[in-house]
Amino acid sequence: MDSATYAEILRHNKDFRRLWTSQLISELGTWFSFIAELGLVRHYSGAPLSTVALLSARLLPFLLFAPFAGVLVDRFSRKKILISSDLLRALVALGYLAVRSPGQLWIVYACGAAMSSFSVFFEGAKNAALPNLVTPREVLTANVMMYSTRFLQFALGSALGGVTAARFGYDAAFLVNSASFIASGLMIWVIPAARMSTAATPAAPASNKVASAVAVLDAEVPDIEASPGAGQRGLGGFLTDFLEGMAYIRANSFVRGLILVNIGWATGGGMINLLYDRIGGHIFVSGAGDRGDWSVATLYTAGGVGLFFGMLLARRAGMWISQEKRAGQFIGCSLLFYGALFAAAGVMPTLYSMAILLAASRVVLGMEFGVQETFMMRVLPDHIRGRVFTTDRSLELGMMTLSMTAGGWLLSLIEPRTLMVVAGLLSASPGVIWLTAMWTSGFSVPATAVRGVARE
Repeated sequence: MDSATYAEILRHNKDFRRLWTSQLISELGTWFSFIAELGLVRHYSGAPLSTVALLSARLLPFLLFAPFAGVLVDRFSRKKILISSDLLRALVALGYLAVRSPGQLWIVYACGAAMSSFSVFFEGAKNAALPNLVTPREVLTANVMMYSTRFLQFALGSALGGVTAARFGYDAAFLVNSASFIASGLMIWVIPAARMSTAATPAAPASNKVASAVAVLDAEVPDIEASPGAGQRGLGGFLTDFLEGMAYIRANSFVRGLILVNIGWATGGGMINLLYDRIGGHIFVSGAGDRGDWSVATLYTAGGVGLFFGMLLARRAGMWISQEKRAGQFIGCSLLFYGALFAAAGVMPTLYSMAILLAASRVVLGMEFGVQETFMMRVLPDHIRGRVFTTDRSLELGMMTLSMTAGGWLLSLIEPRTLMVVAGLLSASPGVIWLTAMWTSGFSVPATAVRGVARE
């Protein structure tokens, strides 16, 4: 896949540069806040189920609100949705300041749920708008930059959040997070709204079933450009729009396959945050006065650094993948290798040896994720992209929530290290299934995804 360089896209595409900068600012504050949220729960409770409750509060909104978010970002102004989401998250971030006793932990859960609810709409609008802000040659590079810097902020924010929590307390992290959302909204404000949507011709479908499924519903649901009142059709219109997205997923075997792979990965991936908190916050504490903030931050930082470098390598991997068969093998083998490395991390004896293997596993996952997201953006038509992306994300996070809940129960029966091995093997399983499907049924990545034919 031919792609632009980082310098080219930053120099020549000012609207992408603004969106990228807004994310750069807000993600740093988000990870500052997340480490502090985990710390509050450990400080006032310490029970594994309390951590599960926090993580569930942050994940469940994606499952609940994704259908609405997908329709909204395909039918309304994506710019307004992005800015509104940022401003609302800035207000919610200040709510954590009210927590001063164990009896007020419900505020942490409520704020976490509200924060994630608004993030559903922000992520949906951003993912749907991104391909319209770049040229076909810039798609992979833009994806790599968006996600690699996100994961770098994950690493930096986790490390700085751990230091801030240990030295200055949690309130400072929450204030930084609120300010970051305001700054992000200001950056998006200067991007022309028209650049975020387009009256795009749908990409070539993967089969005749796709064409017929979408065509039937398209007769009832025209593109927003052809129907200015599309957003005012009420519940029936929303349901029809949602079903249109489901019809596309059912009919397009490649898109459906990627979504199923992500759900399969989440069977083990959902336990990650819980494992980081339990292992870093309890197993690797240095003494009675150690709350575990630095150990937890170390594991998150290792994961973020790995994802950052993995995303940078995704561009190289994308250039290497020039055949549909090779692209499919890359996805399956990457998932398999990631799971094996994550499982191996569970038997490491020290914090830093575990962190090294975690980082290595996330390098592999970052490469796979960057390539996979680019494939999805290349095959999805603009008028349906928001619904498919939010459905993918909501199903993945819904499975992560179930996985995390099961992990919280399993921690009462087995050691956290053992559970890490189990989580790694579960995350590797979709790679095995994907490769088996390629070898037995001829399933492959379409040329449109590899070469960006539909967007040229």
